[in-house]
Amino acid sequence: MSVDILMATYNGERYLRNQILSLQQQTYDEWILWIRDDGSTDNTLNIIYEFARNDHRIRVVENEEKINLGPGKGFLLLTKNVTAPYAIFCDQDDIWLERKLENLLHYAEQHFDPDTPSLVYCDAYGYSDKDGVITVQSVSRHHAKTLNEFLFFNGGYQGCSMLFNKKLCSLAANYKADIIFMHDDIVSLLAHSFGKVYFLQKPLMLYRQHENNVTGNIDYKLLSFIRRTLDFSRPVLTLKHYEEKRAFFEAYQNDLEDESKRLFSEYLRFPHCNKIQRLLLLFRNRFSYGGKFFLLIMKTIIRKPIG
Repeated sequence: MSVDILMATYNGERYLRNQILSLQQQTYDEWILWIRDDGSTDNTLNIIYEFARNDHRIRVVENEEKINLGPGKGFLLLTKNVTAPYAIFCDQDDIWLERKLENLLHYAEQHFDPDTPSLVYCDAYGYSDKDGVITVQSVSRHHAKTLNEFLFFNGGYQGCSMLFNKKLCSLAANYKADIIFMHDDIVSLLAHSFGKVYFLQKPLMLYRQHENNVTGNIDYKLLSFIRRTLDFSRPVLTLKHYEEKRAFFEAYQNDLEDESKRLFSEYLRFPHCNKIQRLLLLFRNRFSYGGKFFLLIMKTIIRKPIG
């Protein structure tokens, strides 16, 4: 059993060495690391080649024209290199705990059906780059078991936390929709639409928070979460994620089961309804925010539908 690790880099010289070292210190060592740089202007490429020269498991996907795809398309492009039964995304700026691969692979072997697109994602410790300390014990707050619990997420599960099988990887490598915001959105959406999603409730990495985080520097403390939830200036749906799901549905509606097709159609109606209609739509379809029905109802009452 082996696993392909997929890393997209961009101007990551400050963090990259520590991340790759944390991969080399994994208790499970049957892996290949595929790295594609997205046109860095710092010393990132030199660091990559230095590691590749000294570790045969590290493979560089050349980008001689220095084409900048962005993280979403860059990571999805790397899925085309996967030959192993499992793949896992890897950010350039986190630190993996030494048993991350071992734990995720063991879980996958126990729970995955190789013929079903499947992913498992783990938790992480929040890590302050500024102070060099663990700030929170968990960054995974919401967990969806079904499509109707997932659709109202503005995003997917953390890409760097998820391990997925070859069946799901093939769907990602041949993604048909034309709007890609982030790779983890797409893989999460594919898994909920066509397969299964599992959560391993263990923090298996340090999720580094710093000013250059692609997805933003989010405060995961409970008080900050409550403040964000009650912030009426924020929309229920962010436009970019809504458009990403709309494009997904247009590309895959003929492949979806009838119930999934219906849920997508109802979700896409949400911002075009008045407030009473939006609330009825949530009740009728049992939509929730990761199983938290009241949370989604509250957001719908106090926030604008989309923005």
